[in-house]
Amino acid sequence: MKRLLLIAAFASSVAFANAQSCTPDNTIISPGVYPEQPDTAFADQAYDFSFQVLALKDTVVLFAGQTVNATIDSVKVVDVIGLPTGFDYTCNPTNCVFTWRAVGCVNVKGNPTQSQAGVYDLKIATVVYAKAGILALPVPDTTDGYELVIKGDGSASVFEVSNSLLNIYPNPSSNGTFMLSSTKQLSILNVIDIQGREVAYEETLSQNTLTLNLAKNPKGIYYLLAEVDGTLISKKLVK
Repeated sequence: MKRLLLIAAFASSVAFANAQSCTPDNTIISPGVYPEQPDTAFADQAYDFSFQVLALKDTVVLFAGQTVNATIDSVKVVDVIGLPTGFDYTCNPTNCVFTWRAVGCVNVKGNPTQSQAGVYDLKIATVVYAKAGILALPVPDTTDGYELVIKGDGSASVFEVSNSLLNIYPNPSSNGTFMLSSTKQLSILNVIDIQGREVAYEETLSQNTLTLNLAKNPKGIYYLLAEVDGTLISKKLVK
């Protein structure tokens, strides 16, 4: 649910606030943040990367101890935690406020150094403005799960290897259906929930695309274990 609420990863209004930093991909129709992880940064090379984002229209929020259905009016990013020194963010739209009505994008730039080589866990604080009946509910949230890898030796990161072998779309999936594609032989080993319990799923294969269906499972975070051309890959799935 947190990833679904976060529709503007790596966005900030503090830098280059009046610039349109990237171009939205209007071919995207499923809510989510694409791709799942930022590209690897390399020391002594300028870093320039963009996420494509599309908000959810509906969600469930907690109000007065009860869960209620709500429509998301907008989501605003208010802080980004964990980025290394020398990295900045800009949004399109420039105010870093996103809705379900149109695709937006977020651009990340920086100039990493050799001394910054490592993995940076990123957390993004947002305020989700949801409407439930006559109530307008600002819901603060913080999400994690993104990692910025800075390499000092020019080698590929684990995310680049993983993403080159297996692509998943959409993720998050509002209906629990995920499309898995690979140019290599692909097989699903299992799917587990955040408690580590195996869950039931359905799969269908068509050409090079495998459809994974978690529609009968509750909304939440799951982990897919797959084998692609002899390589074991673990991927987070958000329903």
